[in-house]
Amino acid sequence: MNLLLFRKITIVSNLRENEIIERLSEIVDSKKRSFNFSYPDQTKKYTGKIESRRFRIYKITNGRNSFLPIIQGEIINNISKRSIVLKMRLHLLVILFLIIAYGFVIYNLIVHNNYGGIVFIGLSFGMTFFFFNQECIEITKDLKNIFTD
Repeated sequence: MNLLLFRKITIVSNLRENEIIERLSEIVDSKKRSFNFSYPDQTKKYTGKIESRRFRIYKITNGRNSFLPIIQGEIINNISKRSIVLKMRLHLLVILFLIIAYGFVIYNLIVHNNYGGIVFIGLSFGMTFFFFNQECIEITKDLKNIFTD
């Protein structure tokens, strides 16, 4: 089910579980890095943790991008195929920032009858929704190419 700022996507693959984990390991850097704007290893597309059938990864970008989703995945074995269930959501700090910002705007609206904040809420939520969806679509295409033959 696709909610506003959350995505749940299932990718079906003919690959075996160990092949999926191997392909994922090729593109995920599991080393913990300090906060920096450039990433030294250009061969890796994602960073995060892979633990047996579960993984939690983030896309690597040059610079900062608050709209990049956190990707939590799980590999589910079926008889002849594997399903990779991906859950994507905004970072908790971004969600918290939006809640606080919208709270101030709503407070200003109620107490001071200032309706200019409605434009801020509409534009900021629309921008967040649009860019988050664009990133989710791009990541989904990328991971489908990796997990399917």
